[in-house]
Amino acid sequence: MKKCLFFIAIIFSLSNAFAKTTSSGQLKGYIDDSMCASSKTPYCTPATRVNCAQKCIKSGSKAVLVVGKKVYKISNQNFVLKFAGKNVTVEGKITSDSIEVTKINEDKA
Repeated sequence: MKKCLFFIAIIFSLSNAFAKTTSSGQLKGYIDDSMCASSKTPYCTPATRVNCAQKCIKSGSKAVLVVGKKVYKISNQNFVLKFAGKNVTVEGKITSDSIEVTKINEDKA
């Protein structure tokens, strides 16, 4: 019986360790296209980022949220397309490397 309880406890703790953690939060960053955001060498400057991101997204790249060096996939693409290349504050459900955006505001800095 003790062995059975021990194995159940191990399985339960491992499943919790590997489960995706979902949280709600607010993040500040900018909307970019997945190709440029994943590149080690920037394809555009902050001054040309809006045109570059819009062009790449129209060509098939996915919109992503860049916060510092972290890149979040965006599950609801259509919600953020008009903010391509712009600095934003977003609210949403965050799951490891992705976010479902529920609110977005452009940061005019």
